[in-house]
Amino acid sequence: MPLDERKKSILRAIVEGYIQNAEPVGSRSIAKNTDLNLSPATIRNEMGDLEEMGFLLQPHTSSGRIPSSQGFRFYVDSLMERYRMTNAEIQQLQDAMFHKIRELDKIVKDVSATFSNITNLPTFGVLPTISYGVIKAIKLVSVDGKTLMVIVSDSSGLIKNKLLRLKTPISETMVEEITQALNQHLVGYTRSEMNLDRVIEVINAVGDNHEILSSVLELVNEAISEIDRREIYMEGSSNILRFPEYNEITKIKEIFEFFDDKQGLESLVNHLPSISDGKVKVFIGDENQLPQLKNNSVVLSTYKAGANLTGIIGVVGPVRMDYARVVSGVEFFSKQLEKMLSQEFETEPLPIQKQLNGKTSKGDE
Repeated sequence: MPLDERKKSILRAIVEGYIQNAEPVGSRSIAKNTDLNLSPATIRNEMGDLEEMGFLLQPHTSSGRIPSSQGFRFYVDSLMERYRMTNAEIQQLQDAMFHKIRELDKIVKDVSATFSNITNLPTFGVLPTISYGVIKAIKLVSVDGKTLMVIVSDSSGLIKNKLLRLKTPISETMVEEITQALNQHLVGYTRSEMNLDRVIEVINAVGDNHEILSSVLELVNEAISEIDRREIYMEGSSNILRFPEYNEITKIKEIFEFFDDKQGLESLVNHLPSISDGKVKVFIGDENQLPQLKNNSVVLSTYKAGANLTGIIGVVGPVRMDYARVVSGVEFFSKQLEKMLSQEFETEPLPIQKQLNGKTSKGDE
């Protein structure tokens, strides 16, 4: 049976009251704090109907009501008003997004941390990836006499930096010679196609310094492997302790073991239904397929980096979360990140080309 406007207003008041205070909401509170102009007795009758319909739960006989998962779902789908992010929140995200770091993993990690601070919820970011990306460019840059930076880009525009410590100094001439050989014989191939024949071609082209070349090839392979692999970052895990739902040690232990488990985070992403349309999705309680998340909610959206790459950004928290604020934040975050990354990956020059011109940033060690 469809809900009339009175029941919708009472359900909205209970959901928002419970989100704010983490306590059951009673009829007197609704009568006092809303403009419904209804008596507590009338409100109790409506609350009883909502409970019978599955939208509310009564934890104790004499207590008020709390929303059920069905009640939260109806609120998110039909009752929730759009939250407008503050100028300070918007500025925080934009500052993180437009930081002068050009490696995608650092961008997503930094912005995820900022977003976690804004929402006070654990935030996860999944890097966009493309399977078996083709090597587009390789560049060696001499950081100092005994340190080389190996910069690798694939066909999608993703880049990865690696640092190589040398036992003896290497000349700029040799750095350039190895760079040319790597690009001549490896560019245009996937990691799986970097077979022995191509490695031998590079070795023959370079001649001397086989020991250095061996280390460089190892880092190139490692960089491409990391680009191909789906990276997942979880930021702000400790924010979950702000919520009274996690006061019990067993719940704390369960959720932190999940956050710390790389396979658990991968399972979260792999168990998600298709979400490639870029719209914010909300999974409440039992709607989550993983048993570790049955008492939690997940809010997420996809973002694109160029035409062919899609990543995911989302938050995990209690079923009693501020959905209006979180949904608006995820939507804003994903759109802004997509806008910035699309410009980064589609507008020439690409980040790797900037670095080939000597504008390098500090890479991974």
